[in-house]
Amino acid sequence: MVYFKKILLILSIAVIFVGCGSSSTTEKILQDENASSSDKQTDKPLQTPLGEEQIFSEVYLEMPKSDPCEDGEFYRLKTKECLVIKNPSSGFEGWGFQGFVSAENNYTISTLTERELKDVIANLPAEGGRIIIPEGIIEIVDGITIPSNVILEGAGAGKTILSNRSSDASKFTSVVELDGENIIIRGMTIEGNGESLNGIDGHKSGRNVLIEFIEARNFKLDQGSGISFSRKYPLYNSKITIRYNNLYNGLHGIGVKIRTGARMLIYSNQAFNNTNYGIDISTTQYVEVAGNYLHNNEEGGAKSPHSNAIIYHRNDINFNKVAGIAYMGRSDSATITLEENNLSNNEGLAFNASSAYFYKLTLKNNIVTNSIDQNGYTIGAYGVRLIWVSGDHGNIWYNKAAGYRVVNADEVE
Repeated sequence: MVYFKKILLILSIAVIFVGCGSSSTTEKILQDENASSSDKQTDKPLQTPLGEEQIFSEVYLEMPKSDPCEDGEFYRLKTKECLVIKNPSSGFEGWGFQGFVSAENNYTISTLTERELKDVIANLPAEGGRIIIPEGIIEIVDGITIPSNVILEGAGAGKTILSNRSSDASKFTSVVELDGENIIIRGMTIEGNGESLNGIDGHKSGRNVLIEFIEARNFKLDQGSGISFSRKYPLYNSKITIRYNNLYNGLHGIGVKIRTGARMLIYSNQAFNNTNYGIDISTTQYVEVAGNYLHNNEEGGAKSPHSNAIIYHRNDINFNKVAGIAYMGRSDSATITLEENNLSNNEGLAFNASSAYFYKLTLKNNIVTNSIDQNGYTIGAYGVRLIWVSGDHGNIWYNKAAGYRVVNADEVE
């Protein structure tokens, strides 16, 4: 594995907007509409070649090997803090994985062969069981499928490796496909070798899924994700938790399209060096995104097209080439909340919804330093009807002529 030290990257790519109105958080008009971004930070780590097993020594974080926090908390990777989840998995209205009682059926894979692993899966009793894979590499062809009531557990990322190849150069299969509910996948590296669609694929999954302590890498760069829940049909109240995973060299680190109210937690993951976004939450409602480190992705740290009630809080989203967080599409009632995120040092806007339309954007005490377009804006929200702001978010581009509003919450309170 190659480490880069003290590498400078100077980029001048910026998104250019022609606006009808502008505002800082105190609604002052920007004096210089063509302000240069030449004063932006330039000591950004160099992108490593996609598809190669390389990282950035300056910004890459070692992942926790076990949960460092108490129940109901998440771990902010960059600052090493345990903080409170807004919608914990416990409780009547809890989001995320609820737990299940697995049978006292434990199976250890002794030969580290694809045949033994698939035989154990195929012969599980109806009540399921726990499959333990010790340290080593299992070479797989065309992936494996995990049914309901199963825990698939390795010895840890970098120790247990599922390495998938395709039997047909024109056919891309995912490494691990979920086909049921009450499933836990934890503690392993999932290697796509550039021949796999996704690492963990939940397009047929049911409710109550936990994915944790996984390294997922090297997937189809124009389509695949390290972890994907892109469903054709809606899944109500999915209770899915994705946490403590390291995701790189795919289209997205995490791709979600649940198509309904997901009740989903995505926290304490690192996603970098993906050809599109670290996290993509499309056409989905009720997802909490917290404590993640999303950096050095070719487009942005995160996006949520056509989505509603997405809460981004206390994430570190930096060094992405186009924007920190983006919203695309149209939703008359959608709300997006950005609270206490570090959105600094991206090659464009800290938040970009300039060509989208939705109802309400809440901005609360985010850091937006050096995430700025060529016109001097830090927040692009031209199609947002109501922007509720607390704290300094720089210059906001919004459609004042259409009656859209920026409300300074500090002054209202």
